[in-house]
Amino acid sequence: MSAPTISAAQAIGEYLQSPDDLAKIQAYRKKLEKEKASIDARLKNGVKEQILATRDGLRKLLSTRTNVQAIKDEMVTIDRECNDPQNAIATFDQISRVGYTCIAFTLRY
Repeated sequence: MSAPTISAAQAIGEYLQSPDDLAKIQAYRKKLEKEKASIDARLKNGVKEQILATRDGLRKLLSTRTNVQAIKDEMVTIDRECNDPQNAIATFDQISRVGYTCIAFTLRY
């Protein structure tokens, strides 16, 4: 169950129960202002940290995206060069046969 909520007037009414309590209002106000300033400072610091972390994360994402695009471009270039008929070795079958012949010769001796 949740705690019952009280209004600001009820909270002040509980704090100021006698006429002598009116003298304490200024001290109570200063105490609340200090608490508010402390909370505001912590919130401001927290927001600043979150903004810096978000900014750093975005920079890393942009860097990663740039790197991925560079890799894609390189892969396209490699694919294009591999599929280019001018890059095919015309004498590959001859080279292959020579290689097999050398292996067979080596195995005999």
